[in-house]
Amino acid sequence: MGRATCIVPTLFLCLKPSYNLAAPRERPASSHVKMKKIFGLFLFVLLSHGKAIAGDFSFGITSQGANFWTAITQAPVFLIDNILGAGASGFTYEWISIEDSQGKIKVDKGNYFGFKAKDIFNNFGYGLTFGYQPKFSPLGIFVNGGYKFRQFRMQPDRGLEGMEKYKLNSWSAGATLRVTPLIGMYMDEGWSPIAEIGTNYNQVFKCKAPYERDKDQFGKGFSTRLALGVRICYDDYDDRGMSISLSYEIPHYDYFNRDFVAADGSMPYADIKSKNHSVSLRLQLEF
Repeated sequence: MGRATCIVPTLFLCLKPSYNLAAPRERPASSHVKMKKIFGLFLFVLLSHGKAIAGDFSFGITSQGANFWTAITQAPVFLIDNILGAGASGFTYEWISIEDSQGKIKVDKGNYFGFKAKDIFNNFGYGLTFGYQPKFSPLGIFVNGGYKFRQFRMQPDRGLEGMEKYKLNSWSAGATLRVTPLIGMYMDEGWSPIAEIGTNYNQVFKCKAPYERDKDQFGKGFSTRLALGVRICYDDYDDRGMSISLSYEIPHYDYFNRDFVAADGSMPYADIKSKNHSVSLRLQLEF
């Protein structure tokens, strides 16, 4: 595999430090600044791994689906990632917990085993991921961004006879820190358990929904992703590997904007508490 020309890489850029960590300073730094420098140095030391090689990096197209026949929506990604020899795919089960002062509100998200277009394409997404983790380093950093389409039906007003239809287009971006705690086991046995913690920022940018299709009726904000899994090296010669993880994403904002004011002056979601939850099984190839 090809090798980079620099000697010690930082998180994503191959830069040779030009400063002297031991140089005296005229004024003592604050404790906050000191902590940031210690944390930065900690990451620098653990992620540094001699010369950067291709096996340190992973890049590819990601995909996700929430239907039994989800392989249909992910087929193009499987093909591209097979050509690249990298990428990630997975199955995601999502649900929205919605309730008002009278109790839970029913949400119809389609037939999980349905083979109709409205079922197969009711919740899927694509994105890009880029990661850096030297083969024998206990830490890895991954950044990601993506698009997701989702549709469902619900009854925002109990006075309505039927259910309103929602079609949402959203984007997300975030980063994940991966820890391989038993790096000695990975070196000797070719596999090790892993733990991941990350964050994503999520926002709806286009929708077909009640209330003048106003995207401001939906919440936006950060979510935390927690995952456990296993990291496997299946080809020592080419430094090829893969990871399999099971994750849960915890939202820190309401799915519907409770402060939203419709054109008629009403606040349809003021009494509604809503959270979007997701559990994902993810397979990532690393080259």
